[in-house]
Amino acid sequence: MLSYRVTEKEVAVLFKEELKRVPEFDPKFMSDAAGVLHNRFKKRLFLTLQLLDYCACGTGERRILPVNTSMISEAYHKVLKHTWMLKGGDARLDELVHTVLWLPGDIKEELENEANRLQRSSTMGKFRNKKNFKNRSNSNGQWTQDRVVGFTKTNDKLFDFYKKQGLIPKGEWDRFVETLKKDLPVSFRIQGCHKDREILQQELNERFIAPIAASGDAGAFEPKPLPWYDGAYQTPMSRSEVRSHPTLAALHNFLVTEAELGNVSRQEAVSMIPPLLLKPEAHHHVLDVCAAPGSKTMQLIEMQHETDPNPSGFIIANDVDKKRSYLLCHQVLKRMKSANCVVICEDGALMPNMKAADDSVLKFDRVLCDVICSGDGTLRKNPDIWSKWTPQEGLGLHKLQLSIARRSVQQLKMGGLLVYSTCSMNPMEDEAVLAQLLREAKGALRLVDAHPRLPGLKASRGVSQWKVFDRDMNEYATAADIPAEGPLTRALTASMWPPSEEEAKEMNLHHVMRLLPHQQDTGGFFVALIERVAEDADDEERRAGARAPAHKRQNMFKDELFTFLQKDDERWDDLKSYYGIVDSFPYENLFNRLIEGDNARQLFYVNEGVKQFILKNMKSLSIQNAGMKMFGRNKNKVEKVRYRISQEGVDYLHRFMSNQKMRIPKEDMLILLRAAGKQDEKGVKADMELLKKGVKALVDMELLQSKAELRRLKSGSVVLYVDVTRPICAWIGQRTAAPYIGKEERIHLVRLLGEDVDSMEATEKTKRKQKA
Repeated sequence: MLSYRVTEKEVAVLFKEELKRVPEFDPKFMSDAAGVLHNRFKKRLFLTLQLLDYCACGTGERRILPVNTSMISEAYHKVLKHTWMLKGGDARLDELVHTVLWLPGDIKEELENEANRLQRSSTMGKFRNKKNFKNRSNSNGQWTQDRVVGFTKTNDKLFDFYKKQGLIPKGEWDRFVETLKKDLPVSFRIQGCHKDREILQQELNERFIAPIAASGDAGAFEPKPLPWYDGAYQTPMSRSEVRSHPTLAALHNFLVTEAELGNVSRQEAVSMIPPLLLKPEAHHHVLDVCAAPGSKTMQLIEMQHETDPNPSGFIIANDVDKKRSYLLCHQVLKRMKSANCVVICEDGALMPNMKAADDSVLKFDRVLCDVICSGDGTLRKNPDIWSKWTPQEGLGLHKLQLSIARRSVQQLKMGGLLVYSTCSMNPMEDEAVLAQLLREAKGALRLVDAHPRLPGLKASRGVSQWKVFDRDMNEYATAADIPAEGPLTRALTASMWPPSEEEAKEMNLHHVMRLLPHQQDTGGFFVALIERVAEDADDEERRAGARAPAHKRQNMFKDELFTFLQKDDERWDDLKSYYGIVDSFPYENLFNRLIEGDNARQLFYVNEGVKQFILKNMKSLSIQNAGMKMFGRNKNKVEKVRYRISQEGVDYLHRFMSNQKMRIPKEDMLILLRAAGKQDEKGVKADMELLKKGVKALVDMELLQSKAELRRLKSGSVVLYVDVTRPICAWIGQRTAAPYIGKEERIHLVRLLGEDVDSMEATEKTKRKQKA
């Protein structure tokens, strides 16, 4: 449970005591804390701080939790400063808090869900001001959302507003309201470009879906394929029901494990639509203006990799908030293991011009613009909106949404496509924004009919007429009715009213999609597909003035520059010789951050397009991170090479290697993955260096059939495989071996080897309960 009522002094004492247990901690590298301090107290503390910071961001209000935030935060900072003597002050310490995202699966999942619900700012396609939630552990030890007060799922203004707008046919009104009051069903999809996608789908169907269907349990409903998206599934059960129902326990474990690796995305069904309409190709330059938490960005990356495992194009994932940018790095970069994605932190409405490789203004083939909104389409999963919703929500966001959309289309290449989407059904946030966007473009943009592109998806067409209401449901027929004085003078603007009859014929607003909850048992959503058909002369003037004023561009943290390896770099000669890497590997696309030279802790890899983007823009953009981790610094004195191979980059790197890799029997791989071996006292002492680094899955080498061949390799980092398409990073010592991969990846690989993983998943579930 997230209740840790202690005084500042007690926090400091406990934290110092825990630090004493950390072996060989190097105070020079602040971010080492993320990989070294694996103790329960620190995990609780970080989880508490992260959750509270996520909830507070963008709302100005703190959630009701049984923790004194300022007390723990102050104590935490004091202990860090006194113990590690770190440089950089509070800003750098805050940065450290938000980079630690290695929490247990279920906890991490809930943390991300809380971030998605509670922390939406000016570039998020969701809602704001979430309250009335608290966290607790239920009888099963798992997190649940517990409403502080009961929710009455009704709102007279909301019902009156949508009745008067005429968006829902009269014969469907009762079904619309009934569906809106039900919990949102669970939906998920299998990663589209995953090399083992067919195996995962077969496993899903045979091991989980079929048994649920045959169980005869009237309260359990098996997931069924979405008719408009191959590889996507939905069950009418809510997330809490799937998590707690005993018949679905195995399915839930499968989803948690595979989602942590990025093989499965637990994503709302309507959220999958925008990338499907954009259909980016491998060579395209793509911009996701409001990317966090990253599910749509992951989908875009998948689509670029479907036809080419190493696409030449790239994706720029942006979010205005620094903390959510870190979440993006974890969700997208770490899980997708892709070399073609960059995470940046800029205001979507004031996005600066970006440079292409030839120093011209970079324009994009595809742009996704999923803007902040009132979120009335999320009522099924966010019931606290029922009591708060008024027409003012849409009025207050209209100008901001228009600013973000306007800046987004300015960055669109000729012939390029842009998707504008919201999770709101309100015309003020949907058609009204599009109408003004088309009006300003003067024929340079056109709406593409999105409906034929997704056969099987039921959606309503857009409207050309709507009504404008204030907070109290007073109607204003025209812009001329705006009061000359008072709060409505600033709140209402002429762009909120529908187009004239002549304008409407040119705009084709009926080409857009409005998804109503009762049509296919989903959330509410709005999506429009826009194509640039001509250059807008006014765009150049707007682009020149797009940069935010200096006082608005001050970053809380100073971004570190990217340092790429140079030709004949000594570090590369070391790696090339040790691992036998061939000359064709593009090592000059490796980079490090924070520290230049030999002391760099990690080396990341990007494709050539991303490298050029970084080099041209890193001084003018707030670039958070890019690519995939290829190497990590070795601290083990036994190993003679400076860097070990990272599991994130091994899929790409191992094909260039000739040393330190070998095929092993399936039986040996299973022993390593299950960590079934037992070490004698001598073996443990011999490999104490590995134990100090937190690796507990040591296996006695004598248990392996391939022990003789393994001992011919050098002690240290190696790549092992049964199937060459599924390599793993491992460590071998004098007497022991160990897989250098996460617990979720171990379970995944055992599953792919055709073995039962129920006991492994049950063990991990128990651990998650205990840690929670």
